[in-house]
Amino acid sequence: MDRYLSVCACASVHGICYDIDRSFILFRSSLVGHIMKKMSSKIETLIIGAGPSGLACAIQCHKDNKPFLLIEQSDRVGGRVGSFEEDGFIFDLGFQVYNTAYEVTNSLLDIDAISLNNFRPGATIHDGTSFQIISDPLRDISQAFATLFSDISTISDKIRVLKLKSSLKGYEINKDSETDIDTHKFLSNQGFSERMIEMFFRPFFSGIFLENKLETSSKFFKYVFSTFNTGLASLPDEGMQSIPNDLLKRIDSQQVLFHKRVVKIDQEKNVYFEDGSSLGAKNVVLTGGTTNISAESPKEYNSAKTIYFCSKVTPLKGNYIHLYPCDEIINNIAIPTSISSAYSKNGDHLYSVTVMNNDISKIDLIDSIQGKLSDYYGGVKSDYEYLKYLEIKKGTLKQMPGYFYDSVKNENGIIYSGESQVNGSIEGAVISGIEAANLI
Repeated sequence: MDRYLSVCACASVHGICYDIDRSFILFRSSLVGHIMKKMSSKIETLIIGAGPSGLACAIQCHKDNKPFLLIEQSDRVGGRVGSFEEDGFIFDLGFQVYNTAYEVTNSLLDIDAISLNNFRPGATIHDGTSFQIISDPLRDISQAFATLFSDISTISDKIRVLKLKSSLKGYEINKDSETDIDTHKFLSNQGFSERMIEMFFRPFFSGIFLENKLETSSKFFKYVFSTFNTGLASLPDEGMQSIPNDLLKRIDSQQVLFHKRVVKIDQEKNVYFEDGSSLGAKNVVLTGGTTNISAESPKEYNSAKTIYFCSKVTPLKGNYIHLYPCDEIINNIAIPTSISSAYSKNGDHLYSVTVMNNDISKIDLIDSIQGKLSDYYGGVKSDYEYLKYLEIKKGTLKQMPGYFYDSVKNENGIIYSGESQVNGSIEGAVISGIEAANLI
């Protein structure tokens, strides 16, 4: 679920980065630009892109005393992981969460400093009439009774979930020798009822994959399921931008250059920028979306829309993620303020609504959702004030069956890094960044 997992929006949204002083960034860019002009020989390593992968690569290079320069086209770190503050609210770039089971990323972060707040395990599901809770009775004992007697799943389904949890404990994609099939077929093969698939697995994992046909690789499903088996979906107290901002603190700020967009890399590993400047490097690491600069096949992404509303209406079970399998528009709703009051300075509740695959106009979509919010949570339409509309064209990486057989780590001296090399999650991106640094 980073978006949940992964649920990341375009890094260019508003171009707003808080918690990093803008004047300092501009000063640093000017300083590094001056250094670039002085260089007569090739830089040891250029890391292109300051998302989680680029930051992790830079951190590992720093630990290993390997000279590097980290290049970022925007004015903030994080790539598709981030948030911005406006009018007293924190808006994540699409609904995205951090999974507390990410061991490698945890080792790089100051967990206490970013202050993670957890959603309850499982989800609250609206079955078209009322809300029902599907939780993990082994970790959420208070909801064991509600989960046991929920008619979302059969007794057999509940037993199969427990068996799946056990079989996927410690799951690793690269050690999975089973045939890769789509997620829906995998769940059917496991014997889950169609109602369980339609009412729980489809809306829950659609919110993670950002595709509602469950066509995503079963290997990625198994990875995500295993991480949520042990971890919790969480949000930093001050928004998702806190994660890359904290990673940035692990390296020398003078080795990061903002506002530099790469447009071309030649066979000699000369890197050309949009402003006409260029740099030569002995090693070039392409991270995240920057891998499309090279000859490697461009990656494809799933898209979504996230619409934010505020209200004084208190949501029922707001500390769960809410799923809407019977709604033709809404896939899921989260209320960040239910686990972190910092998301709203005035005390209003912040509703984050995820929508996929529709051609409804922006005005009609907002109006329709306001009506649905009043139906689901009470009050009237006017109680839900529209705040922000984010169209997320690069939400999550498309990982279809067979995807994990095609990864390219190194091609013509260019090192590829990012979630596309491991799996589509923050943890996958970070692991890939560290692996890239170790190839230098």
